[in-house]
Amino acid sequence: MTAYGTQGGQDCRFNLDWAQMLRREEQSLGDVRLFGVGDVRGRCIRPMGGRDTVTVWRMGSDSVAHYVRIGRADFVGSVWFRDSTVELTARRASYFEADDRVEAYGNVVLRNRETGSELTGPNLTYWRPLPGVRDAGELHATRRPVVEYRPAGDHTQEPYLIRAEQVRLRGDHQAWASGAVTIDRSDFSAQGDSTALDLNTGDGLLIGHAEARGTDSVSYDLTGHRIAFRLVNDQLSWVQAQGMADATSSEWRVVGDTIEFNLADDMIQSGIVWGDSVRPRAMSEKYTVSADSLEIDSPDQVLTEVRGFGTARATAKADSTAAEADWMAGDTLIVRFDSTANGSRTISELIAAGNAQAFYRIFDEADSTAAPALNYSRGLRIIARFKDEAVERVDVIGAADGVYLEPRRKPQE
Repeated sequence: MTAYGTQGGQDCRFNLDWAQMLRREEQSLGDVRLFGVGDVRGRCIRPMGGRDTVTVWRMGSDSVAHYVRIGRADFVGSVWFRDSTVELTARRASYFEADDRVEAYGNVVLRNRETGSELTGPNLTYWRPLPGVRDAGELHATRRPVVEYRPAGDHTQEPYLIRAEQVRLRGDHQAWASGAVTIDRSDFSAQGDSTALDLNTGDGLLIGHAEARGTDSVSYDLTGHRIAFRLVNDQLSWVQAQGMADATSSEWRVVGDTIEFNLADDMIQSGIVWGDSVRPRAMSEKYTVSADSLEIDSPDQVLTEVRGFGTARATAKADSTAAEADWMAGDTLIVRFDSTANGSRTISELIAAGNAQAFYRIFDEADSTAAPALNYSRGLRIIARFKDEAVERVDVIGAADGVYLEPRRKPQE
C-alpha cells in the first residue's frame, strides 16, 4: 500500500507505512487526515541524500488517526514504540512531529535498551534526542511511576527502585524525582520530598524530610533536612546528612547540624560530626561524648575511637543513686573502645588534653552499700584507663591538682 509522510522535526519524517484498512480524508487543501485499523505500523525516516533514507524509529498499534497538517498521530490499542535507545508499550499514545515527542497513557512500560532501566506507570512523555535542541532523550512521568534505575554497562547489576509522584529522566544517567520519593535496594533505602541522582558521577541528593538507611545485616539510620550521597563502582561510599542530622546504629546515636560517613562493603568505616545550632553528640546507653566537632573511627561498623575537638566532654550515664555522673572534659578528648566478654563495646581508655578536668566516683569493693569516694582532678592532660567498665587507673599530667573526698564512715560498735 502507499506510504504517507510529512516533514516532521529536524531529525526525521513520519510515515504511516501499513494498516489492514486505511481511509484518507482531505478536509481542505493540504489538510489530510488518515485513519488506519488493524496491525498499524509507522516509522520516522531521515533522508540520507538522493533517494536513500534511514529508519530512525518505528511505532505501531491496533488503530491510528494521523493529522498530517498539524503533524500529530494518535495510536490506540496495544501501542508499541521502538528506537535505538528505548522500547515502549502502552494502551494509547500520541506522536507530535514538531518536537519529536511521544505521549503514552495506560499501563505504560518503557525500557532503556542500553542500560536495562525500566519505567512503569499510568503515563509518560518521551522527548527524543533532537539535533540542535536536545543532545539526549528526556522522560517525564507523573501519578507515582516506578523506575528500576540501572547504570550503563552491566544489566545484571541490582537496580535502584525509585517511586515518586513524578519522575524525570535524562539520557542514560540522570534522574530527578519529587513528591514522597522512595529509593530502595537490598543494601540501601532512602526517602525524601525530592531527589536527584547522576549515575555517571555517582552523586545523589535527597531534599526535605530526608532519610537513608542501610538494610543489610549491619544496619544504620540517617535523617536530616538534606542527605547527599556518592556511589563508587555502584556501591555507596559516602553519605552526608545536613540540618538537624541524626544517625543511629545498633549501639550508638549521633546528632549534629551535619553528619558525614565514609562507607565500604555497605558498612560505616568512619565519620565526622559538626555544627552550631545542634551541639555534636555521640550517645550510647552508657556514655555521651559531646564537642564542637567529633571524629569517629568504626572499621566495618565496629566503634573503636571517638575524638572530640573544642570544649569536649565525655559523660557516663548516672545510676539512680548518683547526684552527678562521672565525666571528663578538655579542649580535646579521645575515647577508645574495646569489646567486653559478651561482645558489647565499652570504653577502654579516655584521654583529655588542654584544660583537662575529670570527676569520678570510687566505690568500695568490700562494701557495695557504702557511699563512693569522690575525686575531682585538673591538669594539662588526664588519662583514664578502664577495666570491666570501671575506672582502673587515672594519670594527671602537668600542673596537676584536685580534690579527693571520702565518705564519712559509720563508727564501729
